[in-house]
Amino acid sequence: MLKQETIQEIYNRQQWVGNSSISKKEIALILEQLTRKSVNLMKKQDMLVRQKTRVEIDLKRTEDEIKRTKERLDIIIRNDKHVSISLKKQKKKQYVKGRFWWEGKQRDVQIGSEKTIITLLKNLRKNQLIRGLTLKHGTNLSWKFIQTDQELTDAVRTIGGIKVTGYILNKVKKEGLYTMNSPKEDENYDHIEKNVLIHSRPMKKEKSMEMDWYEEWKNENFGEIK
Repeated sequence: MLKQETIQEIYNRQQWVGNSSISKKEIALILEQLTRKSVNLMKKQDMLVRQKTRVEIDLKRTEDEIKRTKERLDIIIRNDKHVSISLKKQKKKQYVKGRFWWEGKQRDVQIGSEKTIITLLKNLRKNQLIRGLTLKHGTNLSWKFIQTDQELTDAVRTIGGIKVTGYILNKVKKEGLYTMNSPKEDENYDHIEKNVLIHSRPMKKEKSMEMDWYEEWKNENFGEIK
């Protein structure tokens, strides 16, 4: 509450210079209004600062998630994740494993034993994912042999890359980021996919997306400060 002495001083100064257009009561009301508005604006400022912090944190989290999701998509689609291979011995058995760096951690995938790798290489060659590689019948696919043949090393790394994609697909599956519909026949899927491509219409913008959320939030919390 403003002191009466302050109001009187302001009023007197106006009178001394010949300004009689404003009364002492009006001066009191104006000062009260400005004081109240000043307090409310400072409250608004404090809330906006806190809201800004929340938005910035959420924005950073969203940007990180966008980056992570795009990287996952890129790895799955391009299937070119760098994989180093090494021999893993476990009791009396041994197999080739792939090692790769993903989302801040070192990960491992099992590529397979000698017998498994030969089978996988034949499958990839049959489907033209690897070319030019010739495996003679009865070839001993030892770790030493793999290391000395660059073409074979690259082919085993290709297997590792596909295994990495499978690893990531399973990780996403476990995270529950999608909903699996009931299984359908392959021909039904082709029909659905065709319909989606031909008949899909532009998505209607949600009303909430078209609104200025900040303006709506500001009006709800503050309205017009007086």
